[in-house]
Amino acid sequence: MWKKMASMILALSTISLFVISPAEAGSKQRHRWEGAGIALGALAIGGLIAHSLQALSAPPPEAVYSPPPPHYAPPREFIPGHWEIVREWAPGTWERVWVPGHYDRWRRWVPGHYENVQTPGHYEERRAWVEGHYR
Repeated sequence: MWKKMASMILALSTISLFVISPAEAGSKQRHRWEGAGIALGALAIGGLIAHSLQALSAPPPEAVYSPPPPHYAPPREFIPGHWEIVREWAPGTWERVWVPGHYDRWRRWVPGHYENVQTPGHYEERRAWVEGHYR
C-alpha cells in the first residue's frame, strides 16, 4: 500500500511540474487594491464570526453577593494523660576511693592510698507523666 501511495505522489508531483504555468512579474502596484480589499473582507468576516460566537455563549453571571462558605474545623480530640518510658543519658562520674594497704602479686607491701575511679556514662530508662491535651 505504501508503494502505491508513494508512486501516486511521485506521479502527481511530476505532472504538476509541466501543467502549472510559471509566475509572471508585474508592477508593484498592480494588485495592491485587490489585496487591500481581500484583507478588509477577511477582517470583516472574522469580526462577524467572532461576534456571533460571543452571542452564542452564555451570559455572564449576575454580580450577586454570596458570603464565603463557613470554615470547617474537625472536632478536637482529647488525648488523656499517660505514662511514657523516657531514655536519658546519665554522664559518667569520678570518685576518689581509699584503697587500704595490701600485698601485691610479687609479695611486696603497697601502703594504703587514694585512687580516682571513673564510672562510665550510661542510658537510664525512667517513667515520665505526659499531661493530657487536645489534638
